[in-house]
Amino acid sequence: MRVCLAYTGGLTPRVGGGPASVINNIVKYTCDRIHYVLLTLYRRDEQEEINTLYPKGVDIEYVKPSGNVFKDFLRYLIKELYDVDVVHFHDFPLGRDLPLALKMILRQSALIYSHHISLEEFIRNSFRLGYYYSCFNVFGKLFRRVVTNSNFIVRADLSRFKSLRGKISVIRNGVDIGFIRRIKPLKLDGGPSIVFVGHLIYRKGVDILLESFRVLCSRCDLNPRLHVVGSGPLEEWCRKYVSSHNLSEKVRFWGSVDELLKFRILKGADILVLPSRYENLPIVLLEGMAAGKAIVATRVGGVGEIFEHGVNGLLVTPSSIAVAEALRIMCENRSLIEEYGKNNERAALNFDWKKIAEFYVKLYRMV
Repeated sequence: MRVCLAYTGGLTPRVGGGPASVINNIVKYTCDRIHYVLLTLYRRDEQEEINTLYPKGVDIEYVKPSGNVFKDFLRYLIKELYDVDVVHFHDFPLGRDLPLALKMILRQSALIYSHHISLEEFIRNSFRLGYYYSCFNVFGKLFRRVVTNSNFIVRADLSRFKSLRGKISVIRNGVDIGFIRRIKPLKLDGGPSIVFVGHLIYRKGVDILLESFRVLCSRCDLNPRLHVVGSGPLEEWCRKYVSSHNLSEKVRFWGSVDELLKFRILKGADILVLPSRYENLPIVLLEGMAAGKAIVATRVGGVGEIFEHGVNGLLVTPSSIAVAEALRIMCENRSLIEEYGKNNERAALNFDWKKIAEFYVKLYRMV
């Protein structure tokens, strides 16, 4: 069986985020039974990192973007994918990649689409949002299955489209437990050390994070340190905020790092904080659980489906005061950090990619 996994966001987690992590682990744990073709936008600078992430024998197909929607349509139209049984799109294939989707249907390839985020959150322009809603209703019948990783997305988005009913499969995100547990932790400054991993964007609540840490430092007698891993549009704003509030000695910005360093930092931390305003089912939450970390997270999206307050850590509203108070409670109670960490190590076993990947094998065979 030949399966094409297509994602315009890039094939490395550092560039492509959560969907790229999903693609990486699907391939890693099922490639002995399936021949994969990975289709991405033209990012030759990723080639070396891609070669270290994906097994040998996996074909990488590039499409070079032009910056012009009509040229991009044409480039996807002429892109050839030979003898592909299944095409699994990890972003909505009704933009520039629509011609490819239609062409593969004519060639009798089965189409699957993974819905990672609510359309209202992803698309703020009402005209574009209306376009995509119309496309879902009209073209939904072209998909054999639609995959999402939380019941939250089913309720918030997918259930409204009649053309998708009866086609939705919920497959949770996974985590590479064996890989994470083999990694040696990096010693971090702080008593305790707090880590944030993610893109520096409004949706991830980086402004909430920094304000809550400022409040924490003013209320806590200990010596907490915040480690920010990631980059994004708000990075300059974050650095200015830290400087203007005299937090430069307490906050370290690591920038965008590779997977190995990310996990070394995560394993070396005491607390993982997830201050998002919106999430579906964040992979970093599962990674923190697998690393045995105590977690402070906001009660948004599908987080509550895998995270229990008082068992895995503390769930709070997405506000700086609430996050700061949760962090203070943990910082002043070391036994809580240890208890939540042990609970999370056990809970993460339910989301091991070795188990989750089997659902994708069954899905591809079914369609």
